[in-house]
Amino acid sequence: MCTLTFVPTENGYVAGMNRDEKLTHPHALPPKRFDFRGASAVFPRENSGGTWIGCNSHGNLLALLNWNDVVPPVGGATLRSRGMLIPELIGGDDLADTNARFAQLDLSGFLPFRLIGAFLGESLIREWRWDGLRRPEFQFAWAKRHWFSSSVSDALAQRGRGRTCEKAERNRSLELVSWVRNLHQSHDPVPGPFSICVHRKDAATVSYTEVRCNGEGISMGYRSGSPCLTDVFDSETSLAIGATRNLNPVNESCT
Repeated sequence: MCTLTFVPTENGYVAGMNRDEKLTHPHALPPKRFDFRGASAVFPRENSGGTWIGCNSHGNLLALLNWNDVVPPVGGATLRSRGMLIPELIGGDDLADTNARFAQLDLSGFLPFRLIGAFLGESLIREWRWDGLRRPEFQFAWAKRHWFSSSVSDALAQRGRGRTCEKAERNRSLELVSWVRNLHQSHDPVPGPFSICVHRKDAATVSYTEVRCNGEGISMGYRSGSPCLTDVFDSETSLAIGATRNLNPVNESCT
């Protein structure tokens, strides 16, 4: 359950992501830097090591959303955490490298997902999907986009939150970063399962992550808890474009 906003700028982009979870879900750890062979990256993570958003020292962004409206095949391999996908892929140099890495992944055991990649060098957006059997891919122009998911209904989230985004765009008066933050605090039309800032009896938006890339560096701001409660980040982590240490992969260096 998430909402992702991506907006390109003159020399980079701004992205904001609300993460929605059950209220009983354990708190995630704030972003920190991890070093891979070929790239460094910053991302928040679960205690298991998985994550839902990350960016690397090439300016590439990856974000993960559950694909809830797809019924996965019955049976098969033991379920694996979808959060482990981004750590497997975030070390990629560019779109071609990341695509090749994704093609080599064994996806058996993963529930359906949508993986979004924004690649600064190519100025392209790629979406990989997995429905439990097939892995369709989509490519988009370097332009403003939103993605939505909800365990209640992805389609209803798309409809309701999409209207909120359209309304916010028509009434846009704030500078870009403030506009993205304000959007991700929105309770339009009422606080509930399909407002961008989710409020349910059993689930809510549990964090907001913001990525600002200016072509020279990346800054990732992270706020734990409902984004409607405060504008203050719990942490800010920076990474220079081109800052790379050729160390071990994340599964060796992050334990």
